[in-house]
Amino acid sequence: MARFLLDITRFISRFGRGHPTGIDRVEIEYIREIAHRDGNSFALARLGQGFVVVPITAVISALDRLERGEPVGRWGAQDGFRLKLPQAERKARQFFRASAIHAGRDLTKVLQGLDLRSMEYVNVGHSNLSPQVFTALRASGVARITVMVHDMIPLDFPQFTRAGIPEQFARRMQAVAQFADRIICNSAHTEARVKHYFNGWGATAETLVAHLGVAPLFPQDRGAVDPLSFVVIGTIEPRKNHQILFQAWEQLAQSLPAERMPRLHVVGKRGWDNAPVFAYLDKAATGNGPIIEHDNMSDKQLAQLIANSAALLFPSHAEGYGLPALEAAQLGVPVICSDIPVFREILGGAATYLPAGDATRWAETLRSVANRTTDLPIRGEITDLPQGIPTWRSHFRHVFGDTLQG
Repeated sequence: MARFLLDITRFISRFGRGHPTGIDRVEIEYIREIAHRDGNSFALARLGQGFVVVPITAVISALDRLERGEPVGRWGAQDGFRLKLPQAERKARQFFRASAIHAGRDLTKVLQGLDLRSMEYVNVGHSNLSPQVFTALRASGVARITVMVHDMIPLDFPQFTRAGIPEQFARRMQAVAQFADRIICNSAHTEARVKHYFNGWGATAETLVAHLGVAPLFPQDRGAVDPLSFVVIGTIEPRKNHQILFQAWEQLAQSLPAERMPRLHVVGKRGWDNAPVFAYLDKAATGNGPIIEHDNMSDKQLAQLIANSAALLFPSHAEGYGLPALEAAQLGVPVICSDIPVFREILGGAATYLPAGDATRWAETLRSVANRTTDLPIRGEITDLPQGIPTWRSHFRHVFGDTLQG
């Protein structure tokens, strides 16, 4: 039976930081899948200067509480005064410290109490990737080191990341190149970019393309489509290119009467290095204007918003994958996106592609969509995608093989 040591360093760090992002959702799926495949597996986390190993069952317990909106953990001496961390993360750290079967600063010693010879170390969070960690794993006799790489954007597009991130990211990826046995890539485009860098670093790891699964969305009402409603989803950061949509909306406002003005629903947390966009939102996303900002929608609310919208907009300069686009396609909602390789890979001819920097083209396309009547047929899943709508079941079968339990 396959056994696993799943890295949950990033998972713990996300407590108290709002609705799950794309990578958060991938981690959650891996936690549940690994617990299903082997309830005796373990999880590894770096907490500050030390490490803990906990049963995967403890991680499931924490995840269940998190998804029910219940607190995870309580105040503890080691983390209670780390005031830069959200309260929920400090309490979660204490929960995992209390759940640990092994803990300490020296990871090699922490792992000595485990028989890892038949275990696969799995890291899908882009965290805790260092020579120190990988060297300790190798010394412990772990059977295989598997790492998921979601994108190489910090190296391909350093202008869209915060200062210092490209250098930090390069160090992590170089460690992966040196030590990993297998690299999971979420798209063929990501695999191509991984090989571009990793081959120069002497990597010999196997690469595997496994498109991420799309969890079903269940809007309560699949009624009439609102041709004036558009949605953009994602952290509000420069790479996501919200600016081009705001410019398009400014052009539309100059030519359309108020009653025909489309509405743009901006869904996502505010990120970094995006002061002009934040300033624009502070002015535009107030009152009853055409731009509405949502920073904490539930899954049900978001599913409803997407289902009733004229289209999902995805103007990013760069992406590793694009889960929201596939979620929209699952609901039969048209996708209007930037013309970048990964969108062509996962959406094929089922999307409308526009230049990421041409506000006029975006405005013209949006005006055309908004001019459609509300007398639209009931939507069904868009089926002419290159690989269809991937499921998590197909993803995990591709990565780990058939499940060994029920």
